[in-house]
Amino acid sequence: MSAPSYKRADSNGTFTGQVNMAGTVGKPAHMAWSFRTSPKVQAIATGRMTCTAGHMQLPYHDKHTNVAVGYFWHSSVPGNRRNKNYTLYGNCTFRVKVGGKTGTANLGFRFNYSLFDGISKSVGARGEASAAAEATAYASDLDIAYDS
Repeated sequence: MSAPSYKRADSNGTFTGQVNMAGTVGKPAHMAWSFRTSPKVQAIATGRMTCTAGHMQLPYHDKHTNVAVGYFWHSSVPGNRRNKNYTLYGNCTFRVKVGGKTGTANLGFRFNYSLFDGISKSVGARGEASAAAEATAYASDLDIAYDS
């Protein structure tokens, strides 16, 4: 994205991503990120969660087990190069009770991003495509498998 920070919230939680492009000129950059479940999701949880994150293009993994559903999950993806498309993903599983029914929730998110250097000719031509990409950069979904 054209800004050094990104934040989106939906009914499942709030995601942020940050990078300091100026501090890494000529070197790969770290992309710091965070995710916290929404109060709505926290309200249906009956136990602690296990969360794992990974990356489609870089050798990055993060895992937290037995954490509170309101845990402020944060990490940093190293090795991001400029003008490349990347996808970070995460998933948390935890027990829930909804309307008297118990089950297991799977809460996943996806963050598509690029670190543009502001120098490439392609950057100046992004315009409306850049705005559309920013609007769809983050998505989350909550699936619940109810006990029989």
